[in-house]
Amino acid sequence: MLSAINDKKLFMYNNILITLGEKQTSDDGTEKFKLLEVYPEFKELSSNDGKSLYLPISELKEVEFSRSSRLLLAPITPYLNLLSPEVEKRKLAYSQFQGLKDKSILPKLYSALAHEKHQEILRLGRETIFSIQLNSSPEASHKMWTDSLTLNWGPNTQSILEQYAAIQSNPELKNFASEKAEELQSKHERLRMFQNLFSGLSLGSILIMIALGLSIVYGLAGVINMAHGEFLMIGAYTTYCVQNIMSPTSDLFFWISLPLAFLVSGFWGFVIERLIIRHLYSRPLESMLATWGVGLVLVQIARSLFGDLTAVRTPSVLSGGWEVVQHLVLPYNRLFIIFLSAFMITATYLVLYKSRLGLQIRAVTQNRRMSSCLGIETNKLDAMTFFLGSGLAGLAGAAMTLIGNVVPDMGQTYIVDSFLVVVTGGVGNIAGSIVSGFGIGFLFKMLESFFQAVYGKVLILTLIILFLQYRPKGLFPDKGRIGED
Repeated sequence: MLSAINDKKLFMYNNILITLGEKQTSDDGTEKFKLLEVYPEFKELSSNDGKSLYLPISELKEVEFSRSSRLLLAPITPYLNLLSPEVEKRKLAYSQFQGLKDKSILPKLYSALAHEKHQEILRLGRETIFSIQLNSSPEASHKMWTDSLTLNWGPNTQSILEQYAAIQSNPELKNFASEKAEELQSKHERLRMFQNLFSGLSLGSILIMIALGLSIVYGLAGVINMAHGEFLMIGAYTTYCVQNIMSPTSDLFFWISLPLAFLVSGFWGFVIERLIIRHLYSRPLESMLATWGVGLVLVQIARSLFGDLTAVRTPSVLSGGWEVVQHLVLPYNRLFIIFLSAFMITATYLVLYKSRLGLQIRAVTQNRRMSSCLGIETNKLDAMTFFLGSGLAGLAGAAMTLIGNVVPDMGQTYIVDSFLVVVTGGVGNIAGSIVSGFGIGFLFKMLESFFQAVYGKVLILTLIILFLQYRPKGLFPDKGRIGED
């Protein structure tokens, strides 16, 4: 109850003193809170059907206390926050007790920890208890508490051991604590390297998703489509629009937006190809300038309609992450992007190598005139290929709303990297795009850990330029007469 008073969250409901728990948002946007009884005992209130009771604040009567009265609770605020319904306040409370040498507070910490269910706070609470024991117990037990801290490995364990070693006069204990701190530092470095590899895999997946469509269009028509990044932007804004149309509490919008982003982006790619690009196939410079201009127009239209910054809510099932080991969490949204990229690669492969459409695309890519003589309608195939390539970019844009904001010029951020993937891997080659996409992603993240992001990008560009001096046709060039053309 004192914690509720301190947080200004004490209310009356049916003559029962209650505070607020977790929040829910109903379909009409109304915010409702779980009701928790605070006196004479702390428990959840239940509705008639036996479920937790949620009500809006408008149906509750606030119990008010003056500011001067609440200031009297300041000295015991950390103790009150140990049982706060808010996770961040409980984390702060345990952190405030770290480094103390007063063992009298340990019973209160043990009691609070017995009611705790949040794994991260459990680790933090044990770390706090072990640190107090280390600072207040006889030296004979210091190694035991040092080992306990190391095995628990909370968020502040390394700094606690380093501070202990800095003030410890006993050489044996000082060295023991320093060795444990260095051991944790070594583990942290290995985990950070693995995290960089996962980040590189995630970045490579994004580049591959964008480059797949670009590779197909560039390989088929030889058009340097500078507006390809804007189809990614169209897919992202399609997801944003679907979110605004559907219920604010439903996660269904994201799964519906994935195929819609493909169709909408593909449609605009089809329209632009029919109206502009099909007249410029034999004029590479003019087609590059035209698509660049189309990209600028699309960016300004998006800015006029949606403004400079919007965001898409992450579905609840993709929030959080998978804790593989302590201090190594793989976010669900990036894992989903990796799996989506694998799905797109598989689907593209099946279309290109296991379907009649793919056979025609590969035939036109190798020899357009001969394919036309054999009865393939190259004009219709060009339009279908632009639809497919633009749709793939739109699907990538929908996925990218999981990891960043939606802005009008978001496609321009990745278009250069996507061209690097296509050229380095080999034009029109799926395997080359996959290898170069992951390679560039891994290389960028590894260099980023040693240098600033800008210098890392400069080094990558330098390495790619040197690579193309020796393999100008990429990793997997076409062989035979096709490769000689």
